[in-house]
Formats: sequence, structure tokens, C-alpha cells
Amino acid sequence: MPRATTAPSDERLDPVRWRRPGRGTLLRLASVAVLLLTAAAVLWIEPTGCAPLSATPQVATSAVSPSASASGVGRPAGAIPPGSVGVPVRLADPTALTVVRPGNRVDLLRLDNDRDRSVPVASGALVLEVTGADDPVTGGLLLALQPDEASRAISGSGRGFAIVIRPS
Repeated sequence: MPRATTAPSDERLDPVRWRRPGRGTLLRLASVAVLLLTAAAVLWIEPTGCAPLSATPQVATSAVSPSASASGVGRPAGAIPPGSVGVPVRLADPTALTVVRPGNRVDLLRLDNDRDRSVPVASGALVLEVTGADDPVTGGLLLALQPDEASRAISGSGRGFAIVIRPS
């Protein structure tokens, strides 16, 4: 019986030679390099148009007559009157945010947890800002309160606050 012979293998032992990349590969590599450099530059460069987060906010002030400043008229929006402090307040019924405006005067009442009654906290508080009037769940009021009223507002617990809008 004749012995089967094997054909020579197609495997080669030549060294692997490097080929120059084509134009498409070079274009892709160049675009990836440009995008990476742009991303690194954006992360590295500090913006100059924004104030740092640690800076305290500056309240704009203007020269206003004493009678106008006592009533809150003529004061820039969000400016806290002298002798007052700004206190953020969430209301128990956030739909009230749709009817109150900055510059209104309100009476602030705390709703008790254990009883169905309200406890007066502040009288004639100036509304500085209304936040989230379009989304009552996240909204609230920024009120200018006297220091003793502010301490009553932040101390104690309750179901929330209610307001009574005073006529202007």
C-alpha cells in the first residue's frame, strides 16, 4: 500500500512587515485626536464668565427714598430690607404660589401636627421671591422676616405653613 504524502504547508515564516495606514484610517485617527484634545481643553480651562460657587451672592441696592423703602416699593426684586433676614418657606398648600407675587405682604401661619389649628409666626412679611410657581411641588416663598419671626419660623415642627395675603 502506498504511503500518503502531504503537500507542503501554506504557512510562511517571513517576518511581519508594517504597512502604511490608508487615508481613511489616518482621517479617523486625526479626528479622534482632535476630539480628545478638545475634551481635555474644555475640562482644563476654567470659565471666566461665571462666579465661583463659594462666592457669596451680591444683592443689588439702589438709592430709594425712606418712605418707599419702608413699604417695599422701589426696592429691587429679591433685596432684603435692612433689619430683616430672608427665610425660604414651603407651603402646606403649594397651589397658593400661583396667586402670590414678589412685593406682596403676607401673614405666615404654622399648621400644627397634633391639632387642627394654626399658630401665627409672622405678620406683614414681605414676599421677596416666588420659586416654582409653575411646579408647586418644588416651589416655595422667600420672605423677609424680622430676626425673632425667623427664629419662630425655623424652630418647631408642623405640617407646613399657610399664608394670608394682605391687601395692598
